[in-house]
Amino acid sequence: MKIGINGMGRIGRGLFKALWNNPYLEVAAVNDVAEASMIAHLLRHDSYYGGWEAEVDCAAGLLRVNGREISFFREDAPERIPWKSCGVEWVVEATGRFKDRQALSGHSCPVVLTAASRSVDRQVVFGVNHEAIRDGDKYISATSCTTHCVAPPLWALNRAYGARTVLFNTVHCYNVSQTLVDAPKSDPRRARAGALNMIPTTTSASIAVEEVIPELRGKVCGMAIRVPAPAVSLTEIIVEAERPPRDAAEVNALLSSASSGDLKGILSVCNEDLVSQDFRGTPFSSVIDGPLTAVNGGLIRIIAWYDNERGYVMRLLDLLNYLRLER
Repeated sequence: MKIGINGMGRIGRGLFKALWNNPYLEVAAVNDVAEASMIAHLLRHDSYYGGWEAEVDCAAGLLRVNGREISFFREDAPERIPWKSCGVEWVVEATGRFKDRQALSGHSCPVVLTAASRSVDRQVVFGVNHEAIRDGDKYISATSCTTHCVAPPLWALNRAYGARTVLFNTVHCYNVSQTLVDAPKSDPRRARAGALNMIPTTTSASIAVEEVIPELRGKVCGMAIRVPAPAVSLTEIIVEAERPPRDAAEVNALLSSASSGDLKGILSVCNEDLVSQDFRGTPFSSVIDGPLTAVNGGLIRIIAWYDNERGYVMRLLDLLNYLRLER
């Protein structure tokens, strides 16, 4: 299946690399407002994950990877991108700019959006509700990295114990939406230097989790604290259970069972005492820190680690492959 990527930022470039040797999914074209030479440079070099072994260069209207040519466009609006001329069947919208249905409709192909949005046909967390996708769904949101961290373990806990209420707090690395130094922004907290401060802010995952697990509508409340780290985040999830478990060991056993069952490859349980850098590059959406699981009466607390770039990219691959097989 031929894929187009709009936006070659962190997620766009990560997906591009992950798709490169995939025998079933092919990047046929990319679009970004930056020059092709800059995108080629950023594909070759990555300050966090290291260099890419592929040979990457560019020519007029092209990216070249190991000699293979990929069409490169520099349009600033979806309706101007000639995806169909390259045979693109699905577009991954990864700019972070175009989230509502009207903007997405500018693309000449069906769209997978790399952000939460209420105006799409379906919001999806692969492994939890991807089978709800229908043939008529043209605009699909792959929600957010935090939603992918929270939803799988919460889905398993709600199924086993029932959730009266859910509170979560994601301790999230900084990203491009923040500023390196104090500078004017609409959010006075995000206006502060991202590499110097812990910054309390909002997260779209609260609403997206309720869309993905409809029985939890009105029960979920979340927030984020942006911290001075380049990648890997964690989320504390607290569930008030209708049917409380006996202890933390029971909860970990339940999550371990889910990780080898219907959430295999998506959820994992780690029983070592680790820190954030130990989870760099993990392909899982959510890694439960077993020693930190706690039960207090009807309250369950779990800590889930996630590489907010790598894990999310892997679920985009899963989703695109599912669309390939089902369409």
